[in-house]
Amino acid sequence: MARITRRFLQLPSRRVHYFRAGNGPPVVLVHSSPANARRLMPEMEILADSCTVFAFDTPGFGLSDALPLEEMEVGDLADALAEAMLALGLPRCAVYGTHTGAAIALELGVRHPDRVTGLVLDGVPAFTPEETETLFSGYFRKIPVDDLGGHYSATWTRFRDQSLWFPWTARAPQNLNEYALAPAQVTDLWVSMYFDGADTYTPAYRAACFYSDKALQAIAALAVPAVFMAVPTDMLRSHLARFPELKPGQMIVDIGSDDDKYRVMKQQLLVYGADGAAPADQDIIASSSAIVRQFIDGGAGALHLRTAGDIGANPVLVIHDAPGSGEQEGALIEALARTSFVIAPDLPGHGESAPFDGPPGLETLADELIAVLDRLGMASVTVLGLGFGSSVALKLAQKAPERVAKVALCGLLLPDADEREALCQHYVPPIAIEEDGSHWYRTWLMLRDSLIYWPWFDTSRDALRRVDQNYHADRLHRWTMDVMRSRPSYGHLIEAALGSDAAQDLADLRERPLVISDPTRPLAAYDEKLCSLLGDADLLSMAQFIGQLATRSEGN
Repeated sequence: MARITRRFLQLPSRRVHYFRAGNGPPVVLVHSSPANARRLMPEMEILADSCTVFAFDTPGFGLSDALPLEEMEVGDLADALAEAMLALGLPRCAVYGTHTGAAIALELGVRHPDRVTGLVLDGVPAFTPEETETLFSGYFRKIPVDDLGGHYSATWTRFRDQSLWFPWTARAPQNLNEYALAPAQVTDLWVSMYFDGADTYTPAYRAACFYSDKALQAIAALAVPAVFMAVPTDMLRSHLARFPELKPGQMIVDIGSDDDKYRVMKQQLLVYGADGAAPADQDIIASSSAIVRQFIDGGAGALHLRTAGDIGANPVLVIHDAPGSGEQEGALIEALARTSFVIAPDLPGHGESAPFDGPPGLETLADELIAVLDRLGMASVTVLGLGFGSSVALKLAQKAPERVAKVALCGLLLPDADEREALCQHYVPPIAIEEDGSHWYRTWLMLRDSLIYWPWFDTSRDALRRVDQNYHADRLHRWTMDVMRSRPSYGHLIEAALGSDAAQDLADLRERPLVISDPTRPLAAYDEKLCSLLGDADLLSMAQFIGQLATRSEGN
């Protein structure tokens, strides 16, 4: 498979996320709605042996910020794409778009022909005004997040229905799609992509669905070379017959299958070519009071990194808890950033970071963090380990003591032999995609139970934690999303910690660590044991730890 990298491009008023793969002349891919650029992975694979492929999340989808518009036109999205291409330094190049992406690419060709050598457009939406009013009434209904987890079955059914009927809201025989029900893996991808953009997708998706006569006007005005196509099962194939007369260099290509589509796509994009080479990525790590996100190239692939604070301040490396990623530590990162420069990577296989081919050990994860420090030019940092991340913090301090000014541990896995065996057997169950979507609810329930019991799979009275917790629907949903986006590898950090002896790593430390108590974290169950191993160490609150960092910063 092609090596896929990822980056954020920071524009003056918004952040744009994109995938990149391959070598050769640059081409740009634009996805459909309510999807994001993940939906274009097959196209990226096909093109990567001949082209440098850039697949942008369009505004409000995936990880790209939305445009600040409650109502928008396809032209607004085309202008946003042109702005991103210009800021990245892309030369005039070929562009492929599908469905909503085809509408955006078409408008790009009309409004910004200086950015485009040619277009390959798969399924341009050109509904009549009457069709839009009939088909899309209620189509953009939002499914609210439910504090009882009911939105998972509702969303699964909504996207399963999308495979059955068009529109999905009109469940009548004449609206049945003429193809087999999509596999559960495809429905799962749509559910995941919808959740990524649920709060922001409607204006852009609505703009494409209501493109209507403007699509035909854009085709009539288009002056750059273009190929238009749609597979026989595409509900937009009939729209090809509505097009006005095309200009020389523009054509409708009759295709009979997805294989035909991919063949024509690749052939035409290579014919159109580009007026220059693909630009280098802009690997900017910003300094800011707010959380700034970027991807860097790690040992496993794209490594997602959060930073915050003044880059000249005392640096603090935050190693997140699990299951989850740095996504759950936003408030803590912002609090630390008031006096420190905070570095908070998603460990490989967690959150948005690519996984290793197999479960890594703690030494491998520590090496990855050392590489991050090297990339940022950080000679020495305070390391804050959170929960299962504390095991990595200990290994890092053991491996590279010269890079660690101080270690702070907030929860540490210290099970006895029987506990370790039970945790190894039950704590990280595989999350397999189910035909009915029930894996979403089960994952949500597992995370919710981890706030109630230690360990989460022991639902006896003795396992109750009796700690005030945050059960807010949005918090639990975002946590579930975070785990599901790294579903095959979500337990790698936990498995690495279970495979190591933290007590021995503690004994090998050159300097006594700080111990922070946070009763809301599951591994607070071992705080008493941790303090005992350290000779009855004092417990700090997180506020006290942050205060110590502030005092140290003022002293410097």
